[in-house]
Amino acid sequence: MSLPLLKRAQGITAVSNFTAKTLRNSGVSRAKIVVSGNAVNFDCIDVVKPYSAEKVFDGIFVGRIAKEKGICDLLKIWKDVVKVRKNAKLLIIGSGLEFSLIKRKIIVLGLENRVYLRERCSDTELYGLLKSSKVFIFPSLFEGWGIAVAEALACGLPVVAYDIPALREVFGKCESVFLVPTKNVDNLTSMVLDILNINENEWFKLGAFSKSYSRQFCWEKIARKDLELFSIFRRNA
Repeated sequence: MSLPLLKRAQGITAVSNFTAKTLRNSGVSRAKIVVSGNAVNFDCIDVVKPYSAEKVFDGIFVGRIAKEKGICDLLKIWKDVVKVRKNAKLLIIGSGLEFSLIKRKIIVLGLENRVYLRERCSDTELYGLLKSSKVFIFPSLFEGWGIAVAEALACGLPVVAYDIPALREVFGKCESVFLVPTKNVDNLTSMVLDILNINENEWFKLGAFSKSYSRQFCWEKIARKDLELFSIFRRNA
């Protein structure tokens, strides 16, 4: 939505304090902005099963295939991961302008049999693939909230990501979300390897933290809050 339209709106709901701050810095009146949050579809997530009892992928990324999502860093990370765990497999799910570039880069780095690309899939397929993976890797450089991280947590995955404002705000207190300094590829790689090296009991413990933390992101809660906010906006119109 364009900035002039936002400035004309009677009220604006932002998904995070970081998003609200971004709007204020763009000239939108503080009085118009209320933070409501965001949510994931537990009705679908909870009924989806993993594709097999054994994890199919060691790492998984879901998001737009773009430089600001850290996609080039992701390949550098996996190049280093396979030096230690030569059979480790990474699944990248997403589309974008950099898709063809990433396909070529995978070949240049010699990762053809270690990195798999999936341009599109249904929500059911997505949740099944998340539940068939060991760790969610998210080196994004900018997020307004982090829906991909929330879905990964709801599917029981530990998360390794860059320490950017929105992710720190929303997920910083989760014991199974590990935030590392932005653009520190070595640090992120080490954290991914630490998770891949833990025993099954420790992994399930992290998964339990993930699922428990994610339950706060339910649509019923967000919808009630949004309806209350819209009523207030209408009364103040």
